[in-house]
Amino acid sequence: MAAAIGATHILYKTGHRGMFFVDAARRVCERVKEAGLIPFAWPFIYCDDPNSEAEVALKSFQVGYEGVVFDIEEQAAGRAVGAAALGRRLLEAGINPQRLYYTSYPNIWQHLDIPYREMNSFCHGGFMPQCYPTFQRTHRTVINKWGYGEHARWAEEWGNMPPLYVILAAYKDEHATQRLTPQEFLEWAETLAAHEPPFYSIYRAGTTDRELWPILAALGESPPVTTPEPPPPEPEPEAPTTSAPAERPAAPPATEAEPAPTPKEEPAPTSPAVYHVATVNDTVWSICRQYSISREQFWEWNGPLWDGKGLPRDGLYLQEGWRLRVG
Repeated sequence: MAAAIGATHILYKTGHRGMFFVDAARRVCERVKEAGLIPFAWPFIYCDDPNSEAEVALKSFQVGYEGVVFDIEEQAAGRAVGAAALGRRLLEAGINPQRLYYTSYPNIWQHLDIPYREMNSFCHGGFMPQCYPTFQRTHRTVINKWGYGEHARWAEEWGNMPPLYVILAAYKDEHATQRLTPQEFLEWAETLAAHEPPFYSIYRAGTTDRELWPILAALGESPPVTTPEPPPPEPEPEAPTTSAPAERPAAPPATEAEPAPTPKEEPAPTSPAVYHVATVNDTVWSICRQYSISREQFWEWNGPLWDGKGLPRDGLYLQEGWRLRVG
């Protein structure tokens, strides 16, 4: 899945409270690096034993994880002292706070007993709000009002909120039995895309259906930039000449009774069309960028493929094996 959507990182649960999953953590870290991706650890913390939870993070770094994302939720409510102690232990061990992140609920004002402020003091890498459909709210409420709105509100009040990196999910219930359809998930993805996030992630890859992968791939790309072509230069005035162009034979002299025929323009030779066979990793954006064509031109050439199958002209429905014109 990571390869198909163009991901850069794998976030993996390496521990729970004070327990470090040593064999699994080491094995997964090696596999992620072999795939050319960046491994991040994701331990779940309660802040009731900060020294042991710090050890889980330190061991994650020791086996090769490049960053640590602390998952802190209602189990840590009221444990500000424990959160502060966790931070002190990590900083005393020489960990760069830019490599530390944390994730929690996006509706901060409803969970102020969770030690967000203490986590901000040492997790300078980023705050990753869990903007999931499980809240049973609209994508605009969860992403715009809570994710981005709450971050801006508390950054102004507290003054130390780290950068924001939203996490999406593709299901409506805690057990992931109610999956989002592609059209439903597209609404969440488009709402996030409007903020032009520098980084985002998707929670629980195993429950993210393959039909959603093209949406995730497109969300991770920048739209192709169309550079306007400069206007053609003004033609220079031609000097009078009595000879015909070199590439044409001279026309016979005209007489008053029979005017000279107007030369017919020969049609310019046309280049053969260029085609691309779609793969599972392709998106409309990636194809347009690869062949330096606009999306308007893409749809002009290839829209009938969608029309013929009764599908909307949407890159979501790009199918592997389609022969697409790209030039």
